[in-house]
Amino acid sequence: MKKMISVMAAMVICLMSACAFAGGWTVPGGNSDSGYSDWSGISAQLIEDLATRSGPSTTYTGCGSYKMKGQYVTVLSRAYDNGGVLWVEVEFSYGGGYRRAWTGAKRLNISSSALARIPEIDMNAWLGYGTISRTVSPRFGPGTLYATYGDRDFHRGDQVAVIRYDGGYCLVERYHSGGNILRCWVPASDVD
Repeated sequence: MKKMISVMAAMVICLMSACAFAGGWTVPGGNSDSGYSDWSGISAQLIEDLATRSGPSTTYTGCGSYKMKGQYVTVLSRAYDNGGVLWVEVEFSYGGGYRRAWTGAKRLNISSSALARIPEIDMNAWLGYGTISRTVSPRFGPGTLYATYGDRDFHRGDQVAVIRYDGGYCLVERYHSGGNILRCWVPASDVD
C-alpha cells in the first residue's frame, strides 16, 4: 500500500511538473514541450557592445562583456524583469564556443514587430528541484558545443531548481556569489 501511494504521488508530481513546463514557453507552432524545437531565432545586429547576464534581470550573475558592437547575434527568447525592462536571450559564438546569455533589448537593432514574434518565457515556470550527483561544469547552452562557465562548478549534493529540459540537458538555477542567481545548463544525467 505504501509503495502504491508513493508511485501515485510521483505520478502527480510528474503531471504537475509537465503542466508547469508546458505552460512555461510560448513557442511558435504551439510546441512548448522542448523549448526551441521549432524555433531557430531571429538574427539581430548589436548597436552596443554585448553585456550579459545568465538570466533576464540584474539579479542573475554577470556572464561577461563582449566587444561585439556591429556584429549579429541570434535572439531566442524574451522576458520582462520585475521593473518592466525587456531582456532578450541571445546566442553567439565567442572564443571557440557557443554561448546563450541574456542582455537588454536596447542593445539590439530590432523592430517592435520582430520582437513581438520572439517567444516570451514565463519566469515563474519550473519543473522542480534537483540534486547534482557529481562535480560538473555548467554550460552556456544545452550541449558540448557550448562553452563552460569554468569558474562556477557544481558539486555533488548541490541543490538546484530545474527550469526545463532540452536535448539531454537541464536548465537549472542556483544562488551564486554575491547573492545573485546563476542560470545555466548541466547534463540531465548529473541531476537527481
